[in-house]
Amino acid sequence: MSADLILLFIPTIAAISFTPGLCMTLAFTLGLSIGYRRTLWMMAGELTGVATVFGATFWSLGWLLSRDMIYFQIISLIGGTYLLYLAVRLFNETPEQIEARNLENTRASALALLGFVTAVSNPKGWAFLLALLPGFVSANTPLLPQFAIMLAIMLTTEFFSMTAYATGGQWLATRLSNTHGLLNANRVAASMLGLAALWVLSGALS
Repeated sequence: MSADLILLFIPTIAAISFTPGLCMTLAFTLGLSIGYRRTLWMMAGELTGVATVFGATFWSLGWLLSRDMIYFQIISLIGGTYLLYLAVRLFNETPEQIEARNLENTRASALALLGFVTAVSNPKGWAFLLALLPGFVSANTPLLPQFAIMLAIMLTTEFFSMTAYATGGQWLATRLSNTHGLLNANRVAASMLGLAALWVLSGALS
């Protein structure tokens, strides 16, 4: 991969990562509802999912989706349904439940799994990489160094993007620290998560 392609790949990935989408919506939602520190667990799972999607796409390109579409749709359906379930639970929380949250006992494994499933079940992530990678991968140079460089760029920009969204959500939560404000913020977060769930489900059912 030439230096020119690397310099072009960095702003391209950064621009797409910072654009509001499914994973950024989830980062903002969790930052708002449970804070940035706990959201890091979700981010770790999401980055693992991104690496999985990127690896599968890089090494197989169109083969995966063309031959195993039904399995991809099943994963998307499960992921979208889970996100919708979380959105409903979040929306229906009472002020007493919000105030009684014990964030230290939030299961890290559940947050990591949520991030992983969200990344893997995002149909637009797969479609984007399938469309983008052929223009940046050079067949005349070894593939492994290209894979390592592009993956490092993707994970770095994705982490900084999610950090910006999650800290933005946490900042908003601190400005709405009274019970009524937290309830409204909770419902905004739930609505955004619901939209993200519908996004995933639409990809699974299309």
